[in-house]
Amino acid sequence: MCAREPRSSMDAMTPGSESAKYTAIMERLRADRGWLAEQGVQLSQWGPDPGSGKVRVYLAHYNEDARRVLVQRYGQDVIVDAESRQWRVT
Repeated sequence: MCAREPRSSMDAMTPGSESAKYTAIMERLRADRGWLAEQGVQLSQWGPDPGSGKVRVYLAHYNEDARRVLVQRYGQDVIVDAESRQWRVT
């Protein structure tokens, strides 16, 4: 099982500073994956959510504790979706 990371073309969906904000948060998520896993948070997908102006995060297994860890670490710039997602590479 391999997590699907956001493609850089997703950044093109938003102009200027919003794109920079999305990119910074997404890079932090990518860099923090090991630490997050130690906290029991398994990311499966993340990317900009143009409708909200935030980064939407999907977890392999959603639970309220994992959502709390993400919101505490990244603030209100992330939306943790309650729908769990797992990606397979074939």
